[in-house]
Amino acid sequence: MLSNQIMELPALYLDDGPDTEANGIDADQSVGDFAFFFAAGVALEVLAAGVLVTEDFGGDTSEGEFKFDKRPTAGSDTDRGDGDIGTINCAGTKAGQVIYDESAVGQELVPGNEVMFEMTQRSDGSNSAGHVRPFMLVRYKPELPDNLGNMEKTAELS
Repeated sequence: MLSNQIMELPALYLDDGPDTEANGIDADQSVGDFAFFFAAGVALEVLAAGVLVTEDFGGDTSEGEFKFDKRPTAGSDTDRGDGDIGTINCAGTKAGQVIYDESAVGQELVPGNEVMFEMTQRSDGSNSAGHVRPFMLVRYKPELPDNLGNMEKTAELS
């Protein structure tokens, strides 16, 4: 039984995204989408989005920045947000720190939505470094599947 307690929504890493490694996402690689999150069959309320830093950040020119973008329609960038679920700046962070953003508290994710995790600014310069693992904290919102617009029960086989 689902409850309204805080839950961590796990990130699903893209296999064609920029470099991901054992320590997480490598912040001195090319910018782009790295992972995504979705609500599978339930409505969720966003509480926070963030990263666990697994390697100290460096970079003489710039340090990593990441965004959590809501996609109203899974798999489509039409009407995709720009950091509307969270923006994370890793300037000066050290391994073991958790950096989070609560700006989207109360936003709803329903089946058919996705949240894309992208690196928008790489760690750059002679001391570039940094790795992160993204996460989202959410709360279950009780709702019948029939009331969720993109939920449809499969036809029964006879």
